[in-house]
Amino acid sequence: MYKERIKKLNSKEVNLSGKYVFYWVQTGLRIDYNYSLEFAINQANKLKKPLVVFFGLKEFKFSNLRQYQFLKEGILEYKKNLEKIGSNFLIKRIKNFDEILDFANDACLIISDFGYLKKQRFWRYYLSSKANVSFFEVENDTVFPLKIISSKKISFAFQIRKKIFNALPYFVRIFNLPEIKNKEKIFFQSKKEIEELFDQLKIDKKVYPSFFIGGELEAEKKLKEFIESKLSYYKNYRGNPSKNFQSDLSAYLHFGFISPVKIINQILKKYPIRDENVISFFNELLIWRELARNFVYFEENYDNWKNLPQWSINTLDYHQKDKREYVYSLEDLENAKTHDKYWNACQKEMLIAGKMHNYMRMYWAKKVIEWTKDWRQAYDWLVYLNDKYELDGRDPNGYAGIAWSFGQFDHPWNERKIFGKVRYMNDKGLERKFEMKDYLKKIENLEKNSKNKLER
Repeated sequence: MYKERIKKLNSKEVNLSGKYVFYWVQTGLRIDYNYSLEFAINQANKLKKPLVVFFGLKEFKFSNLRQYQFLKEGILEYKKNLEKIGSNFLIKRIKNFDEILDFANDACLIISDFGYLKKQRFWRYYLSSKANVSFFEVENDTVFPLKIISSKKISFAFQIRKKIFNALPYFVRIFNLPEIKNKEKIFFQSKKEIEELFDQLKIDKKVYPSFFIGGELEAEKKLKEFIESKLSYYKNYRGNPSKNFQSDLSAYLHFGFISPVKIINQILKKYPIRDENVISFFNELLIWRELARNFVYFEENYDNWKNLPQWSINTLDYHQKDKREYVYSLEDLENAKTHDKYWNACQKEMLIAGKMHNYMRMYWAKKVIEWTKDWRQAYDWLVYLNDKYELDGRDPNGYAGIAWSFGQFDHPWNERKIFGKVRYMNDKGLERKFEMKDYLKKIENLEKNSKNKLER
């Protein structure tokens, strides 16, 4: 366990007469490489108390069946795995986070995962101020504790690349989960009871589940497939939307079904760190993913246009009144009803699969800027579409990716209509680089398979 990952959030003492150690899980819905769980077990063993892992089930903005079905699958697997190692698991539907204290205040101490978004930070600091026992947070979602890399907002990826690769040997180590000594049963819920809790949620059921299955086991299968069949081609094909050489792990990382540290360790068992494909993949998993978490932590406006650099705001404002050849409503965009067959295809990919190819995600965002009268409106619409339909919606990666499309983490380019000095992308660029007919065919097959599944 690394002390850099652990922080005490209040001045309260450990309650030695408490009934259990309480771990409020958020981004750690896994057994393997779960540093919060490791810390919780160590504390429980030290105090000779049982462990209770708690999950608060709550609706969020744009909550839908797709995201919650994926979550439910992972939760049910997580419950089974926790019970195998001797931990209690309790899930409750909550309206506000004060309700967590109904269970947490009976504990010896409280442990929480570290989340980077504004609401996650507020919940932790609010509950730690209300709790009557010690409250700890553990960084469990990244390879490096946030402030090890930087104690301020980072503007460009190159500023942290060397530091991250140099720090890898210290933070990427084999994980061994300690055994739970006190396996007393305090809470028990059946699978049926948990499913009923999910059924009670007031969520959008028109956004139907994708073909991805949630849980730690599925995440491990995706990782194994990536290492054995895709990684050796990653550098050459990762950006090609007509092929599938991406890891497909983004949603599993978002829900905490797999740790980035485990991914790195598994890859380095088979590949040398200097392999060009490994470097290319680590650039995404390490550099950009860690940068995204730095961005949302230090930038208050990470989910709106106010985060943008001044040069970007100035140039987009200067070109605000430039004539757009095409202008679309949110309804047009949401339903993939534009003149651009490539854009429609990637929007359909997101609507059906809950995941869009990363290269097309950049193109997708750029075109919305071009087709919207007000670039600020474009920003809001992109956040809405991303958070509603992507399995990994409301994730730092998504917010950083949208910001990048407007000039964040980038430099000014040659000036042009509408975009000004913000980087531009067009369909001709796609056609020069890729076999876009193959991409269209891939999405057409995805549509057919999805339609057949729904009809059954």
